[in-house]
Amino acid sequence: MAAVRRFDIIYAQRRNPFMVAWWSASFPGFGHLLMYKNTTGVLLTLSEVIINSLAKINLAMVYSFSGNFAMAKQVLHPNWLFGYMFIYFFAIWDSYRCSIEANKHYELAMLENGRIPVHLMRSTGIQFLEKKRPLIAAYCSFLFPGLGQLYNKHIWLGFYGIFWWWIYLTFSHFYEALMALILGHNRMVISILNPQWLMFMPSVLGGAMYHSYTSSIEQNRLFRITQRQHLTDYYEKARIASMNGTETNSPLWMIGTFEHCTELEQALSMLEHSGIHPARIRPVLMDVHADKSLSIVDQRFDRTAKSVEIGFASATACSVFGISLGFILEWGPIIWGLIYGFGGFLLGFGIGLLIKSKHSLPHQKHKLPEVTVLVQYLNEEEAELIHETFWRYKAITVGRIDRQHANPAL
Repeated sequence: MAAVRRFDIIYAQRRNPFMVAWWSASFPGFGHLLMYKNTTGVLLTLSEVIINSLAKINLAMVYSFSGNFAMAKQVLHPNWLFGYMFIYFFAIWDSYRCSIEANKHYELAMLENGRIPVHLMRSTGIQFLEKKRPLIAAYCSFLFPGLGQLYNKHIWLGFYGIFWWWIYLTFSHFYEALMALILGHNRMVISILNPQWLMFMPSVLGGAMYHSYTSSIEQNRLFRITQRQHLTDYYEKARIASMNGTETNSPLWMIGTFEHCTELEQALSMLEHSGIHPARIRPVLMDVHADKSLSIVDQRFDRTAKSVEIGFASATACSVFGISLGFILEWGPIIWGLIYGFGGFLLGFGIGLLIKSKHSLPHQKHKLPEVTVLVQYLNEEEAELIHETFWRYKAITVGRIDRQHANPAL
């Protein structure tokens, strides 16, 4: 269940309801954005910024975490606070509920195995599914929230995040404080920073990194599904057509193993362009685990993905404490926020490694082949062509079955 749109790629995705609820607690609306309920998510994030600022909740949190409870009571505005509480807890409950329902629809979509569109060409641009690097996406969001979403082709959400990050930077005076810190004026940092706006930033930064990281993994999963569907549909039709006489009885085979990647389709297209009939090409979809549902996960990130997700959540929470304490400690909010954030990530990552999931792959030292391609060849010239093409387009291994191996009696 996925759709490629002009300014976005949206898809159903299995989510942990508790993790969705956590991000709604961190910043109301984030949980809905994780499930691509963009309208609800955007409106909730806007209400969070507006009402939180009017009620001075972030400022009260800074005073509370630093032990100044009298000032926390003084700065709060009760007339805004009580309304805020209703919206806050509704966002948590609704995102949790929607996540459970969305997971049911996700499972139905997987069972139906419906075909997914992979390209969209319009005057506004070209959208298509491609493999992503989750760590690159998270790093882009770390540098500037919204860039990771643009990397994943969530155009509207990316520019929405960029716009609001500029707002937080401007009103918190973060860059000015950072410059003072770099120049060694540590005592000026606290007086420059605006804690009300600064306290929005850990949740936004952590949420953006989490969203971009998990979206990249999900797009990789969708890429594998669509490629498997294409290979099955296209070459099965060619095999059926070959039964009418176009199939050769040659026992000579070249064999290549691949990961799911665009280069695999390039290799097969190049072979067809070179005169090898599709009926002589047999892609075999490999299972990397006894549970076939795990054959479409990203081998390189599945083992640590949950740990990284928990690490992002833990880092966000800890950095909020670090920033608050930084207003009364010597090194200031920026340094203590980074220290607590980094420590929180390590803590969450370690906890994630200890949690065993039934949906995770066993550890493998090397990546396993996900598609094995068998190509019949008629002579040594074709064999050399296939051999070179496989290696040129990133085959993991290449081998051959010649006439002697195919017919041991000979």
